[in-house]
Amino acid sequence: MKYTKSDRADRKVEEDLEKIKKILIKEFNPSSIILFGGFGRGEGTYEILDGKVVPLNDYDIYVITKNKISDDKLEETGEKCSTMLGKGGGEFVENYEKIYDKDKFFHVDLRWLDYNKLGKMKRINRTYELKHGSMVIYGEDVRKKINDIKIPISESFRYLTNPVGHLLLCMDERRLNGDFKKDEEFYALHHIIKTYLACASSLIISASRFEPNYSDTVKVCEEIYKQKFPELVKKIKLALEMKLYPEKRKAGDIVKKWFEARNDLLFVLKYISEKNYGIKSRNLIELCRKLEKKLPYIYFEPYIPLPRFFSRLAFPSQYFLNVLYFKRSGYFPILLGWKDAGIKIILAGLIVLYSLDDKKLLKHAYKKIRNFAPVEGRDWEDLRKGVLFGFDRYYSQKLI
Repeated sequence: MKYTKSDRADRKVEEDLEKIKKILIKEFNPSSIILFGGFGRGEGTYEILDGKVVPLNDYDIYVITKNKISDDKLEETGEKCSTMLGKGGGEFVENYEKIYDKDKFFHVDLRWLDYNKLGKMKRINRTYELKHGSMVIYGEDVRKKINDIKIPISESFRYLTNPVGHLLLCMDERRLNGDFKKDEEFYALHHIIKTYLACASSLIISASRFEPNYSDTVKVCEEIYKQKFPELVKKIKLALEMKLYPEKRKAGDIVKKWFEARNDLLFVLKYISEKNYGIKSRNLIELCRKLEKKLPYIYFEPYIPLPRFFSRLAFPSQYFLNVLYFKRSGYFPILLGWKDAGIKIILAGLIVLYSLDDKKLLKHAYKKIRNFAPVEGRDWEDLRKGVLFGFDRYYSQKLI
């Protein structure tokens, strides 16, 4: 098996997974256990510290059973696995006011799949990657039961949502001034890298292509866009090298790199918005206004399990997502409109990212954030926390 680009690192990952499997087999008696994410693709992130291999970030694991496993049980067992590995098991997005620590926030992320519904999974990149870019580490190879899907164009936008939140997550006013503590520089670089790889995935989906791993994604991205966006492709290739090889992972001026990643993220968003949705814009506010007006009517269509004609008419059903968001956040104003909170959160996050350059944008960001989160003040740090409040409550639901 290959979990990383290093045989030595693979041995360490194998040791960890053997310990995790013992717990999962005892707790759930699963039909299958699938390793997903970077390590499941053979692209796991690790480093060498004091001569020892240290896997980084998390292990993403799917447990497949015929009986439902509750989210609470999954979380409890994931924490047990993390503790057994000597890790904290925390989710940093839930603790964004703390100082990032690699061990404290390394976690085993467990998800459940119903064995009897593997042939009816959603049309999202995760389904494709589970079938074609994962690793069975125990039991039956159920990947053959997973339905083949064509990646919808909506995924090109969805790939850019996480980087918006994560760029805000890894940078605050203190860090913007160059004051990094503990493992914060690593965490910022990690999300800068992930931003460029997300851009690569978004771009190739926009060209009706998709690959289940980063290496092939970057190869296809270079093939399609090398002439069109040469500088961006260079940065994407460098990001892949830093993801895969610890010796290539040099921090440099992290704040400068963060601003570059932010700018390139917006560049890709503008490109796919025009290419996919016909949206042209002169500035960020116009772009966000047009996306917020158009996306609620078309973005969710591929994810609604209905024939295409009916799914096009079912856009008001996204109000259900706001009900779920209310249950997690307790924030009543989100129930006053039917348009999805997730789109509002990401577009507000973009405005907050750019309000560092233009203080006039703070006013626009404040108005948008009040729709989905309580905001104590109107300065940049308060608005950043408002977006992260929404980002945590919404995207941790793992709805699609």
